Amino acid sequence: MHPVSVSFQASTAAPAHKPFPRCTGGGSPLNFAKFPRIGRNCGSLVMSCKPDPASGSETSGGGDFTVGEKDAVIIVDHGSRRQESNLMLNDFVAMFRARTGYKIVEPAHMELAEPTIKDAFGKCVQQGASRVIVSPYFLSPGRHWKQDIPALAADASKEHSNIPYVVTAPLGLHELMVDIMNDRIKYCLRHVAGDVEECTVCTGTGKCRLYS
Repeated sequence: MHPVSVSFQASTAAPAHKPFPRCTGGGSPLNFAKFPRIGRNCGSLVMSCKPDPASGSETSGGGDFTVGEKDAVIIVDHGSRRQESNLMLNDFVAMFRARTGYKIVEPAHMELAEPTIKDAFGKCVQQGASRVIVSPYFLSPGRHWKQDIPALAADASKEHSNIPYVVTAPLGLHELMVDIMNDRIKYCLRHVAGDVEECTVCTGTGKCRLYS
């Protein structure tokens, strides 16, 4: 089965029966000591540096393109030999599920670790998914997004030929990414100054320190 060719934009809208708050801006500062949050409460995953005004805002959505109860989202990272890195994806998936209210959300690693994309695809179908949305937890649209992830998704779909799927854009360029990086920089500087503990990303590594 080949990837479905559709124009897809993830929306911040939840299923109609269970709406969730939209981003209002001016949220409280991120607390990296608790967990590695991802900025203000916005859910758009399809991003570029030059949005088309005719299609609407990328963060507000240009139409009623919602993730329904029978849709499943697979969030795919690269995968690592370092188990702590792989477990962090589970934390992000839990955050994503809680914030969006989506019923079926599964983690997957492109390589080096389990669950694989095929594993996650199967779990989504077992939970009743009628469409699978594969969302790369990658920054840039490189070879993994262009070739590897679509190939793995196509292979996973062979066992479920009646289930359509789509591979969305990676995180890419988005103004909220500026906020995330700035928050990381500020928190690390506070840690270097002895004002706060290590964030959950750096805990136990001793990497966040001033070198000379």
